[in-house]
Amino acid sequence: MTAKIYQNELFPKMERVFAELEVKNEWAAFSGRIHQYSPRIDLAIGPFNVEGPNLNHIYDELVEDEHIRHFLLLCFKYHKENLNAQVYDEIIHPEFETIIHKNKNARCFIAIEIENQNSKKHIMGSVVNAASLGRVGIGVAFNESTLRSFCRIANYLAFLKRVEKNTYDTYNFMILTVDQLESIYQDVVHKFPESILANRVE
Repeated sequence: MTAKIYQNELFPKMERVFAELEVKNEWAAFSGRIHQYSPRIDLAIGPFNVEGPNLNHIYDELVEDEHIRHFLLLCFKYHKENLNAQVYDEIIHPEFETIIHKNKNARCFIAIEIENQNSKKHIMGSVVNAASLGRVGIGVAFNESTLRSFCRIANYLAFLKRVEKNTYDTYNFMILTVDQLESIYQDVVHKFPESILANRVE
């Protein structure tokens, strides 16, 4: 399976988990702005803060929703396991509440980037885009090599911060594997009744 095929299979699963929200496949964050770089997020979950007032208060409400919070807590659990403190020792592991409230001017609720054997520079770009544009950013590693790249990049950015060099804050970015995200999906749809997950708002 290619990463693109996986992305297209993940899309309806995220639509089911976030049934009351809009989910977009290949979302252009700044479409229509001719002279501005517009990154494309693999999967983005709204509401989308593209025009008008800041949606920070809405995102604050969403992270308190029972099944959304459950999803994010499971992501946090696996993220901590992946960023083993004994190996990636530069990272100061933030509390869950810090992660979900860090980005006060997000352009979408959750930004998901899927990586498979791209260069480390490309992966770093995905980290920056997801962390910048989402209230919560999620990187999905398609294989062990990409997982290590995600973790090493996060560790490197934390090192730069410790030695007071220019860096980027990735505290709201969580790293998962394909298998972990599938486990989270299965857990959420099993735990919560269809009456919650089927009420999709068009």
